[in-house]
Amino acid sequence: MSTQLETTVTAVPATRSHAAPVTKSKRFWRPSKFTAGILATQFVIVVGFLILWEVAVNKGWANALFVSQPSAVWGALIDYVTSKQMRVSAGATLTAVVQSFVIGSVSGIVVGCLIGTNEFLDRVFSPFLVPLNAVPRIALAPLFVAWFGLTNTSKVVMGVSIVFFLLVENSRSAVKGVDRDQMTMAKVVGLNRQKMMTKVILPSAVPTIFAGLRLAITYAILGVIASEMIAAKNGLGQDIVRYSSEFQIDYVFAVLIVLVTIATVASIGSSKFERWLLRWQN
Repeated sequence: MSTQLETTVTAVPATRSHAAPVTKSKRFWRPSKFTAGILATQFVIVVGFLILWEVAVNKGWANALFVSQPSAVWGALIDYVTSKQMRVSAGATLTAVVQSFVIGSVSGIVVGCLIGTNEFLDRVFSPFLVPLNAVPRIALAPLFVAWFGLTNTSKVVMGVSIVFFLLVENSRSAVKGVDRDQMTMAKVVGLNRQKMMTKVILPSAVPTIFAGLRLAITYAILGVIASEMIAAKNGLGQDIVRYSSEFQIDYVFAVLIVLVTIATVASIGSSKFERWLLRWQN
């Protein structure tokens, strides 16, 4: 009888050890049927729109002089992307966008955190933030051109004027939204102002600040392009104006596709960087 019990007891671990590798086997990720259906629907919508656009122009339902057509846009895109003009224009635009984003975001986050953590500064400057942020920046572009001329500086100032106030308000709200219980506990344990900022406030506010940074990238591009369309020596905005005045609508769409690509890559890159930086939350 004891021999049978020993045999039964020793058999259980053997069975479990044999089944363990099955539960730990690696599986390759595959999209679900729902996700595949969404992607297929999106693909059909895009392809259907392009076919309808091409047919409408070929049938004379739309004037190619004003709306062009996908086949012509594709040819113009290949020609524009491989040209020296595109490299010069994209380089000028990206330089201004990066400079305006870095200057505006860093200064905006610092000022927003200072205002949000200091009640005196908050009461003094908060009434000015809303009206200053409500000023349409496109109306200031001619003023910036008059001050700084047809230079890269006028484009950068235009972008900074948008990004700065966006990040100031975003960072201020993020800092003021930190859980009050955490702030109270930090004061109880004796954290000084610097440690409270680095250990409590910033970790809690970072996700909200990053949401503002994603918007700031888009607005930096919009600000620079708007400045270039009003007055500039070069840039993608100037290419849009020039091709529009020459009724080369296919090249206008080509430049717009380049802009959309740049904005999409920047947005995806910022999202991946945010997930990497906030991996400690998982």
